Amino acid sequence: MQKHQNIGIIAITLQGNELALKISEELANTSCYTLAKWNDDRFIALPTRLSEYCPTLFEKHDALIFIMATGIVVRSIALCIQNKVNDPAVLVIDDRGNHVISLLSGHLGGANSLTIEVAKLINANPVITTASDVNNLPSVDMLAQEFGLKIASMYDAKVITAMLVNGQNIALDDSEDCIPKDRIPRSQQKVEGKIVVSHKKQLTETVPFAQLSSQNTILGIGCKRNTEPQKLIDFIEQKCDDLNIHPKSIATIASIDVKADEKAILDAASHLNCSLQFYPAEQLAEVDHLFEGSEFVKQQVGVASVSTSAAFISANKKGDFILKKCKKDGMTLSILLKTNKEND
Repeated sequence: MQKHQNIGIIAITLQGNELALKISEELANTSCYTLAKWNDDRFIALPTRLSEYCPTLFEKHDALIFIMATGIVVRSIALCIQNKVNDPAVLVIDDRGNHVISLLSGHLGGANSLTIEVAKLINANPVITTASDVNNLPSVDMLAQEFGLKIASMYDAKVITAMLVNGQNIALDDSEDCIPKDRIPRSQQKVEGKIVVSHKKQLTETVPFAQLSSQNTILGIGCKRNTEPQKLIDFIEQKCDDLNIHPKSIATIASIDVKADEKAILDAASHLNCSLQFYPAEQLAEVDHLFEGSEFVKQQVGVASVSTSAAFISANKKGDFILKKCKKDGMTLSILLKTNKEND
């Protein structure tokens, strides 16, 4: 279930305000908003018309609960909506708290799961209209969220989800064991489409497919001080292209802690939308002997091999190196495919 970090609850009537406070008492990380005329120290006063303030609400919160008529909400948020990847979860509750409606970003934004949670809290009827949910079928974006995968193409994801809902036979091709086999309905019919879980960038299939990029690629990086950020990004992208690695499969960049402020590494992680892990030399030294290293590097930072050791530690010492070590212009890159043991 999606855990929201910052929930905004917006009400515009006195009865709605009481419901907002009730929900806020049960959910973590909430802020309550109301009209200036009803405001007290338990609320944040809306400084402008709701439609004018919605862009700020969309920026500040990863989930929004509106206690008012659905029509007001639709008109107010219309110009803020981007896509299901970036939009916050949006729920609507009527003033009496009879119905909780999942309005926007049901799967990736977690609106559907939050709708069920809030409905239980206030003893209301959850209203979910997502076709896959009402038919008790998985969707590609729901599988991505549930198993920590990234969607390679939202268009392809929509096509395959529609095929699932329409009863067509969709097969799961998951050689990396990220999704349990029983999550996709099985059929003896001819395969009409696929959900493919892979770290690869280029795939060849004979039927329509949606790719979910497995988050099992670790980049170990070492670089000289003040390396130009774009130079490192280009180096990473070129080697990933050469090795057919999808950039969305990159889970982590790992390095030594003396590089924790290195702008090139920080910018590369931001560009690739992946996490960062930095390790002290003492920890890297535990595995340093396993890899070919440089005496010069050891004199500088305390270990002979930064990129391979950091990648190996980051993968909990499990996995296979796709690229053991590649050097260019003061940069060193190692790429490791970690082993997924969660579903073994």
